[in-house]
Amino acid sequence: MVQSPRLLGIEEEFALLHPETGAPVPGSAERLIREAPPQTPLEHEFLDSQIETATPPCLSAADAEARLHELRAGAQALAETNGLLLAASGTPPIESTPDLAAQITETDRYLMIANDARRVARSHYVNGMHVHTSIESRAEGVRALNGLARWAPLLLAMTGNSPLWGGADTGFHSWRHLTGCSWPLNVFPAHFSSAAEYDARVDRLIQAGLIRDRALVSWLARLSSSYPTIELRLADVQLDPAHAVGFAALVRALVETIVTTDTLHDDRQLGTDEVNASLWRAARDGLDHTLVDPGECREIEAMTWLNELIEYVAPALERFGDTDRVEQYVEALRVHGAPAATQRRAFQDGGIAGVLQLYARTPPLPRVHTHPHPHETV
Repeated sequence: MVQSPRLLGIEEEFALLHPETGAPVPGSAERLIREAPPQTPLEHEFLDSQIETATPPCLSAADAEARLHELRAGAQALAETNGLLLAASGTPPIESTPDLAAQITETDRYLMIANDARRVARSHYVNGMHVHTSIESRAEGVRALNGLARWAPLLLAMTGNSPLWGGADTGFHSWRHLTGCSWPLNVFPAHFSSAAEYDARVDRLIQAGLIRDRALVSWLARLSSSYPTIELRLADVQLDPAHAVGFAALVRALVETIVTTDTLHDDRQLGTDEVNASLWRAARDGLDHTLVDPGECREIEAMTWLNELIEYVAPALERFGDTDRVEQYVEALRVHGAPAATQRRAFQDGGIAGVLQLYARTPPLPRVHTHPHPHETV
């Protein structure tokens, strides 16, 4: 049987800020979504000062790069036209105006979630990047979920981009992750023995009233409830769109390696305590210090572990034609650190004004000639 190509897709969430104060602007998302042209559609997010974009399923990283450029450029142009700053940051640097409840996007579903979450929902100013990778079957997806558990802390450390909150440095690379920990399921799920167990576990959560439906499973990695994909949800939105594409290509190669390898990574049941405590440590330290490998239950230098990951996925990167792209991305991490480090340097040099200047000059992607695929949005 000929295997279908492993597609990838990228969802990005952005904050819409006042360009001088850095605070989220209430009601701003509705204006941009209403004015967005069909070729660069924008979607509502949980708060009405956020927007979301999503690439279609892409066969190559070059296709994803071209589409990501188009979406970001379109969103940025609309934001500027409306006197707003489009911020690719996991959290806005400044909190919003006093009546935070007014920030919830007024749809029945979002208002229902906000009612359930109460005060937690009112401070949910977080912006992530979700990477979708296509799977042949739900069984393959479960194997990928199990295998990703070991690497999750490193993947979070690579993508932390939310060091600021309330006008101050939090001391964390991903304050977004810490904010997410206040929600009941924003963790990496425990090992699954099968797709049937995955479905049964979700059904039990719904039956118990802990979540209302399958779309509200907010695990850091999950099987999509709408598409034949595995969805990795742990990354902050990235400052540099080239990093977003490089990370997505790396995730695809990692999924490919996990589901095609002859080793037994999927049978090794990692403890959820070890995985999620290691994620907390990664959210704090990023790539600056040692991380904890939950598979080996040992501390490891971040760059040593990153080198191990690249060696592990090298054959898959070569098959997909992504070796050079990912090597450039990883080299940027080695030299400059995760994007949180870039935000922190801007804050140290110029305060909130320096951070806002950083958001405003986020480098655009070069246009890449591509032949779009007639797929629906991931």
